[in-house]
Amino acid sequence: MAGDNEPRSIAAEVALLFLKELEPRIDSDPELLVSSEAILSFAAIKRADPARWDYWRTILTKHQKFELIDYMLCEPRSDDVEFSKADLLVRRCLSSGIELFHDPDQHGWASVRVGQHWENYSLRSRAFHLFMLRTYYLDKGESPGGQALRAALEIFEARALFDGPEHTIHLRVAEHGGKLYLDLCDPDWRSVEIDTEGWRIVERAPARFRRARGSQPLPVPAPGGSIEELRPFLNVDHDGWVLIKAFLAAALKPAMPYPILVAKGEQGAGKSTGCRVITSLIDPRTSALRGAPREVRDLVAAARNAWLVCFDNLSHLPNDLADAACRLATGGGFGGRELYSDHDEAVFDATRPLIFNAIPDLGAARPDFLDRALIVEFNDIKPELRRDERRFWEEFEAVRPRILGALLDAVVFGLRRLPSISLRRLPRMADFATWATACEEGIGLSHREFLRTYETNLIGGRNLALESSALFGPIELLAREGFCGTAAELLELLNKTAPDTIRRSARWPKAPNSLANTLRRMASNLRSVGIDLQFGRADHNGTRTVSLRSDWEVGKTSSASSASR
Repeated sequence: MAGDNEPRSIAAEVALLFLKELEPRIDSDPELLVSSEAILSFAAIKRADPARWDYWRTILTKHQKFELIDYMLCEPRSDDVEFSKADLLVRRCLSSGIELFHDPDQHGWASVRVGQHWENYSLRSRAFHLFMLRTYYLDKGESPGGQALRAALEIFEARALFDGPEHTIHLRVAEHGGKLYLDLCDPDWRSVEIDTEGWRIVERAPARFRRARGSQPLPVPAPGGSIEELRPFLNVDHDGWVLIKAFLAAALKPAMPYPILVAKGEQGAGKSTGCRVITSLIDPRTSALRGAPREVRDLVAAARNAWLVCFDNLSHLPNDLADAACRLATGGGFGGRELYSDHDEAVFDATRPLIFNAIPDLGAARPDFLDRALIVEFNDIKPELRRDERRFWEEFEAVRPRILGALLDAVVFGLRRLPSISLRRLPRMADFATWATACEEGIGLSHREFLRTYETNLIGGRNLALESSALFGPIELLAREGFCGTAAELLELLNKTAPDTIRRSARWPKAPNSLANTLRRMASNLRSVGIDLQFGRADHNGTRTVSLRSDWEVGKTSSASSASR
């Protein structure tokens, strides 16, 4: 060891410099003490500068890290002495053939051989913790202890992050190398591989899947089925049937914007049962239908643990939940503080197909939500056509493998046709519309039948939004005469025009900025019925203007100009 007057090695000097820069940041983030750089620095100064090591030992003890660091830095007593429990645990786990890797968020994962198949575990999961315990117990007949487990886990995470490859982690569906994969979630971790040549069962997919709690297995798909075998289990009209088939085809293709399937209908129309049937063909779960999320965080939590997220019996649709659903369906990140960290942000950025069942005030939903919605009306079930639950599900389970096989056939057909599909006029949700058009023949539709049905659905959603808007009637009257002025002037005029019952409505804007925001959300729907809404740029005084004109008012002006000539 270096004495007080002996020069330190370059490695020790670099270690001391690193720790000097690290020290001011420790109180706000103690986990920095167990980073790879810190551990290597402690190893250097423990030998080269005992005095500084004693100083840092005090800091480590204060933050309850000394025991772990000291254990990781301990040296074997001699070459012929047994390895430490942590060393043995690491060696036994690695010799079992595990494959360490990390995801794009820099979290460590392991692919573990279980019997004759492979399973993927997060290194911080209980499943991997139990794998380590079992591996050590089978070899030594005892537990390695918590300290050895923590030390081994740190080593596995370091190797996964710095030595392992990066792989995206998928839930239920994936795309890899130009092929699609569907995780069957069976005990053998098999998947369905789908490409333009067909579909087949594979023992180990190149895409890395994870299993969320509550995931249930899909049946082994059977060839020779028809998607029309699903029709008797969904009590909808023809347009609703077209939209449901397009939604199912979309839910099997990852990484694209998805529509939001909205089930409407009277009580007892079979909406909840229909939603459960749809879910069971794509992503069956123990609790397939969830209650209404109380806040956006609940929606994100549901999306983390399910590919197809279905909410049942919503009493209303708050604006923040509608906005979050739009981001989740078509793409958008959600952030929050990562667990056990003061600085790291846990970002969830993914898309999910969504199902909302029974929204009473659907027309009051935000226009951008309705633009993404496939609104399906469930018909009333006649008493003579009702079936008891047991018989219904027995009949469905008998044909479910054939229906799933038919859906996979439709995806194969869509993959073949997709490169040749070019829509002359792209509707909202263009990627979904293009994919559904490519799958048309595979899901039993005639040429352009999907687009015609989809356009009718979009028009219905816009009309529903306008009919439910407290502003639409007064705005329509003002647009006929034409208006140009500030938002405050427009609100004053609307307050004079609208009846008291409408003005007292909770949906009636109470301030000019609220009116402007509402009009911006209504703009595309207003244009669809011939009302032109424009927002002028601010002048030198910072004043912004709003102008309203309808096709009727424009036609009247043009006629007057012609008569004057």
